[in-house]
Amino acid sequence: MSDQCTKGTNWGVVSIDDKSLCMKYNQSNIIKLPLKKVVNSNTQKNDIVLQLSTDDYGDNDDMLCEVRFYIPPQEQKLKQEKEKKKQENEDNQNSMEEEDDGADDDAEPTFQQKLQNEILTKAKIGQSSADSILTIHDVPLIVPRGKYTMDFFKKDIRFHGNTYQFTTDYKGISRFFLLPMPDEINLSFVIGLEHPFKQGQTTYNFLVMQFKKDVENEIKLKYSRQKLDEIGWKGIKEEYSGPLYDIVCEVLAEITGIKVVSPKNFKSKNGLFCLRCSVGPHSGFLFPLEKSLIYLQKPVLHIKHEEIKEVIFQRIGSTNLNKFFDVKIVYKNQNQLFSGIERDELDNLTQYFQQKKIAVRKLQDEVPHIPLDDSDDDEDDDDSRQKKKNKTNIDPNNMDSDDDDDDFHAAEDDEDGSESEDSDEPESNSRNQK
Repeated sequence: MSDQCTKGTNWGVVSIDDKSLCMKYNQSNIIKLPLKKVVNSNTQKNDIVLQLSTDDYGDNDDMLCEVRFYIPPQEQKLKQEKEKKKQENEDNQNSMEEEDDGADDDAEPTFQQKLQNEILTKAKIGQSSADSILTIHDVPLIVPRGKYTMDFFKKDIRFHGNTYQFTTDYKGISRFFLLPMPDEINLSFVIGLEHPFKQGQTTYNFLVMQFKKDVENEIKLKYSRQKLDEIGWKGIKEEYSGPLYDIVCEVLAEITGIKVVSPKNFKSKNGLFCLRCSVGPHSGFLFPLEKSLIYLQKPVLHIKHEEIKEVIFQRIGSTNLNKFFDVKIVYKNQNQLFSGIERDELDNLTQYFQQKKIAVRKLQDEVPHIPLDDSDDDEDDDDSRQKKKNKTNIDPNNMDSDDDDDDFHAAEDDEDGSESEDSDEPESNSRNQK
């Protein structure tokens, strides 16, 4: 620890050798990283972002997975060179623009670019497209969004875009899905990753490409048949032609040995392989597959049938007021809610889960309330009438009125009359006996 800086300084000079990357302050190490642990390096604005391998750690272990170096911008020298070239070519405006554009391309790289290139070279993660076995240009990705160039190497595949680039090992790919979208024009090809990669604060467990069905391409590999056999790519052809999605699926499936999964038996009321729904504020599509569920696209979710404990249908009461219902999937130690599914899909989805022998429970949130409301109204009316009657009985003016006295005496007379009638009956009987 004698050469370790303990002052809390977070800036210094970076140096790279064949085995490690060091940042020092006054000849003392602030940080020292072994290059064999660096699996990817990206530039973001004025940062260099290093992604470190986590293969040697457990799921619950603390680990260092990313390091960022901020490089102060050094553009003054480039600006001075551009101004000189502009002065030399100010006589011809058009030629000045062309040479100025050329100056941008041929300009001396900044310190950030030099350091990034050195890291890529020393860590052996910066293989160029010229060294790749197969290169496919302008591959459209929607997660993460952008157009990328795919470079296939012997052990890994690199995605290179205008802003970001990332690399994944073939062994780090876990699954493939080819999903027909409801517009019947596009197909989504999903790549599941064992070790997700990060762009800034965002973590990606899946890559999602979107191809048009009618876009075709012709691709020729850079290796001969003999070289392909030597590296173990015996099932790979030297040339491919046809739809671009078909080429990408076939190449990746052959290299990795992983089968591409597509929806088969489930179909919605409209004959589609998916259901439109929402996860939180984002709308997307839920694909019920043979052994799992997958949701596209924010976020991409994959739930295996064997992990599901229970499926709960919500908002499916007896009334027809709700045109939509929700599905809550309870799996592992969490649950996921898919909301806003059309009510007409309830029978299809229920049958799907029952065929997969998954427990289904239905919750009826609506309770019939019309009879209760009518009885409540009748009770309220009776109560109000009784209150009004009580008020009239205790009113002193009404108590002193003649009408009330007549009623009172009449009531007494009725009582006396009833008593006299009762008492007359035995008298008449006694007379008759006499």
